[in-house]
Amino acid sequence: MQQTIYIDKSPSGSDGPIAFFSRDVNVVYTGLEVQTEENAPLLAELSRLCGLDFFQNAPALPLYGVPYITVFAADGRGGWLAVCGGCFEGSAVCHIAPDLSIRLVPECFSSLLAEAIRDPDWRQKRLPGGSWPRLPEDQAGRTKLAQALPLPLPRPTPEKPEKTEPPRVFPSRAAAEREFSIQDLWAVLRQKKPPRFQVHPMMSPADREGRALVHHAAWHETYTGLMPDRILAAHTLEKCRNIAASAPQHNTLVLLDQEDGGRVIGFACYIHNARALVSVPDAAEITALYVLRAYQGLGLGRMLLEHCLSHLSKERTALFVLKGNENAIRFYEHMGFRPTGHTVASQLEGETITELELCLDRGYDALHLF
Repeated sequence: MQQTIYIDKSPSGSDGPIAFFSRDVNVVYTGLEVQTEENAPLLAELSRLCGLDFFQNAPALPLYGVPYITVFAADGRGGWLAVCGGCFEGSAVCHIAPDLSIRLVPECFSSLLAEAIRDPDWRQKRLPGGSWPRLPEDQAGRTKLAQALPLPLPRPTPEKPEKTEPPRVFPSRAAAEREFSIQDLWAVLRQKKPPRFQVHPMMSPADREGRALVHHAAWHETYTGLMPDRILAAHTLEKCRNIAASAPQHNTLVLLDQEDGGRVIGFACYIHNARALVSVPDAAEITALYVLRAYQGLGLGRMLLEHCLSHLSKERTALFVLKGNENAIRFYEHMGFRPTGHTVASQLEGETITELELCLDRGYDALHLF
């Protein structure tokens, strides 16, 4: 029996995760996207002659689709027009009334546009809601509009189009979740991994918040007595949240405790090309690695470090350790890193701190790792 899972597909950037599921899993993506037309000089004419108010800016709509819907226009009466999914030519168009009732229109977007340009009375024939006023005849304007549009206009809708089930539309995700068990993709991916401690790329808002909490707590746990109090006082949770908010997903790893609800207990960051302050030529760099004190001694720092190194193809990897942080220096030396003799002095809150550069050369020190 095929299992159906519902996954939220709210737009989250091009670097989000990609999932592959087995044939016995039916994936239904849910959510909402608004299609905008930023540079479209024909919008006023489309509105006047066709009654289609396309969006130049994405409004906040009280809609959530199961399956996923892409809303592309308003109907002028508080309703909307949408396609199911993101494919305009392969998906049916539906009309969403203000009460969130659904009616399928033609079989695809270009058919709808062709009919709207051709027939001033298309809304009365296709849309619910009682009497719709007839749009302007203006045959010359309609011909000009049809000629100016870049997309091809197909023949009229066939008499017996393939049957399509309309989506369900709700006022919010929370309302949809009362009927459907909707999950986030990262949660589905992580359910398939049994170990208690797991390392993943930073994906979710909870990951970013967890990164900030670890960054704040680990600094105070690690550097109290090693850094001036003025620097530690300035390292606030709000500052850590701002740093986490701007951190890229693709080179930040989070360490999770699945027995504590997937809580973030550590994180690490890496870059493929080291910063200019690194003295080692042609090196990658690990720019941060923290594990909460309560979880230290369990091999989790090594786990994080090895995950970072698995993403780095260069033989040499550099990092910096605060001078006097003997525990960290011993850990990295155990992992094969060696001091280069290079130091960097930085000014923080009017105080000077010194960091020592260490480097791992996997072509020379591979036995320390494996």
